[in-house]
Amino acid sequence: MLQAFLQELVPALEESIKLAVPLGILLAIILPLPNQSIRHTFTRVLKWGFFLSLFMTAVRVGTRSAVNREIFESMAIVLDLTAALVLCIILLRSLHREWTAGEERAFRIGTGALTLGLFLYHGLELWLIPVATVQVAMGEYFTLVFFIKILGFVSGIFFGFLSGYLAYKAAAALNHGRLVFVFTVQIAATAVQQVIFVMTVMMARQVFGAQSLISVMAPFIDNQNMVIYAIYFVSILVPITLFLQPRPERPAWANPAQYRQLVSRAIRRKRWGAGLLAMLILTILVSSAGGWYANKKESLAPAVAVKAVDGLVQIPLEEVSDGHLHRYSYRTVSGTEVRVIIVQKGGSAFGVGLDACEICGATGYFERDGQIVCRLCDVVMNKATIGLPGGCNPIPVEYRVAGGAVQISADTLEAANVHFR
Repeated sequence: MLQAFLQELVPALEESIKLAVPLGILLAIILPLPNQSIRHTFTRVLKWGFFLSLFMTAVRVGTRSAVNREIFESMAIVLDLTAALVLCIILLRSLHREWTAGEERAFRIGTGALTLGLFLYHGLELWLIPVATVQVAMGEYFTLVFFIKILGFVSGIFFGFLSGYLAYKAAAALNHGRLVFVFTVQIAATAVQQVIFVMTVMMARQVFGAQSLISVMAPFIDNQNMVIYAIYFVSILVPITLFLQPRPERPAWANPAQYRQLVSRAIRRKRWGAGLLAMLILTILVSSAGGWYANKKESLAPAVAVKAVDGLVQIPLEEVSDGHLHRYSYRTVSGTEVRVIIVQKGGSAFGVGLDACEICGATGYFERDGQIVCRLCDVVMNKATIGLPGGCNPIPVEYRVAGGAVQISADTLEAANVHFR
């Protein structure tokens, strides 16, 4: 159950942090600005981005072909990166002089574009997590496993957006120069993964020479999941920068009592930095140790090798009539090992399927406490549905019971080698 919980919590937490922390730091920049239209734009786009990400997820799931996920997310990333570049340039220039009217308009438009781009990219990734859980459940929604998974997803969102809120409170206590610094570095860290994603899509679609770039991009593509730790590290800069921020200078108008109040307020603000630091340490532990445990795979029992005689693979009934999972392997003419599982469902009824499914691939199934479980997503199979298509069920294999054996055509197994390549 813990593994099922973490399988939903870890990706939901990571995607929520990628969305909420940059928005929290951006909000800390926007609120003190005298131009209220920038704040209004941020608020409106925040609402529209939320609902639009939900809408695009529904369209993606409902039509499958109407929204190409890779192209849609690439367009959102391009919008995000362009807006981030504009904002960073304006903010860095603001360190040395006042904003012009044109820069204020550009900052307002860039704020809306960045917010929308973040929501469309990370929002789609986020909402597709529970969609996959629902699809795999195949209507079995009133089960403990399904409840645990949904609870994991909700918990991931909660802690992710709590991190975003703490990032906002800690960033709001920074002076303008330090705030611009952490925002710029945060955007740069987030952009790394986004650029890798776009480059991967362009290479896959032969937009430019994939062969010439594959040697350069391969290390980044293989390790892009590690970018989340760069984002964590950059997020830790917020509380660290806050802790290193010097005590506020005494204004000319402040008497000793008023100055003590200013210092006390600055100290209290640093507590938000301590809260953010504690939350980030927790999320790093969850992403590392929790992610490892969530993706840990059960070892599969060795498959019994079988061969075809006169075009049939025959497995004696006495071997598979105990109600437990049995795994067999058949080597095709091309040399591919095709694995088949058999479990007695009751009487002379058997569930016969490939040790693979359409969703999780050839990762296999194992038996736990008398139940058949998918090795990849930890979904428990209803024995009555094994041998039926759909969801995370094993891909059905045609068979017949005759001559005291379960008989499977060799041609059927030869055709199934496409699922084990």
